[in-house]
Amino acid sequence: MSYTTSVSIEANSKIIFNAITQSVQEWWGNTNTAVSKLDDEFTTSFDKTFWKFKILEFKPNSKIVWQCIDAKHIHTGFDGIEKEWIGTNVEWNLEEKSHNETILNFTHNGLVPELNCYEICYPAWERFVTQSLKSFVETGKGMPHLS
Repeated sequence: MSYTTSVSIEANSKIIFNAITQSVQEWWGNTNTAVSKLDDEFTTSFDKTFWKFKILEFKPNSKIVWQCIDAKHIHTGFDGIEKEWIGTNVEWNLEEKSHNETILNFTHNGLVPELNCYEICYPAWERFVTQSLKSFVETGKGMPHLS
């Protein structure tokens, strides 16, 4: 089963969607560009690691899907993880509960326990999605991994 998590964020869906599309560097890692439409591409990196994504689905303030189209994932002690994310999809679904509360449902389709990187990737997503992104949206200060 692919990794999934949900978090309640004190903000409307537009603010969260903008953080996911325009401000990835504020809560995850260095990013080369923002995205604003279907088929846009961007790369996120830190240290010697990078992931390149293409936007497969783009529904403003509601849903966005990133497909990993290239990768070089390096983590000491973990062999064979460099390209594991290629072909996986990162799905963000926003369910607005009120003007100031949105449930973010996050799934990394293809990030399964059988992958070599699973034991480091799922806790990292947990931190970046439920803590760093949430903090960035609610307070203006995320906890990205920048290098």
